Amino acid sequence: MSASLPVLSRRALLATGAAGGLAALTACEAPGDGRADALPAAEASPSLAPDVALATLALAEIRAVRRAVETTRRAFPARTAGLRAVASMHRSHEAALADAVPDGAQTALTPPAYDVPARAARASRRLRQREEQLRRRLDALALDAESGAFASLLASMGAGVAQRVATWPTT
Repeated sequence: MSASLPVLSRRALLATGAAGGLAALTACEAPGDGRADALPAAEASPSLAPDVALATLALAEIRAVRRAVETTRRAFPARTAGLRAVASMHRSHEAALADAVPDGAQTALTPPAYDVPARAARASRRLRQREEQLRRRLDALALDAESGAFASLLASMGAGVAQRVATWPTT
C-alpha cells in the first residue's frame, strides 16, 4: 500500500519551521558557546539565550524594514500593489518570530526613521537596497543560530526576501 505524503503550502511550511524553531528556542536555556557575546553589547541582552537574542535582533530588523515599506507605500500610492506583498511577507516573518521574543526584550539600538526619497524611482531603489541589507542580515543571523531549526527559519526568511529583491520592479 502506497502512502501519499501531504502537500504543504509555503505558509504551512513556514509555520511548521517556526514551530520547530520556537520549540528549539525554548529548550536553549543552557549557556551558549559565546555567540551572544560575539554580538555587539548594544545589540543583544546577555540575559537572553543566544538564539532568543538572535530572534530579537531579527525581529527588530524585520519590523524596521516593514515600516520602511509601509512609509514608502503611503508616499507613493500608485506602487501600493507591488509593495503590499512585500509588507505581507514581513508581517508573516514578524509573526513567526514574535513568540520567540520575550515580552519587553528589545535591542538597545533603535533604527532611525526611514526617510522616503521624493522621487518614486529613487524611493524604489532605496527600499530595494534596504531589503537587500535585511536579506544579508538574516543570512548572517542564520549562520550564528545554535538551533538548526531556527537557522533554517532565518535562512528561509532571507530566501523570501531574496526572491522579492530578485523580482523588484525596475522603475
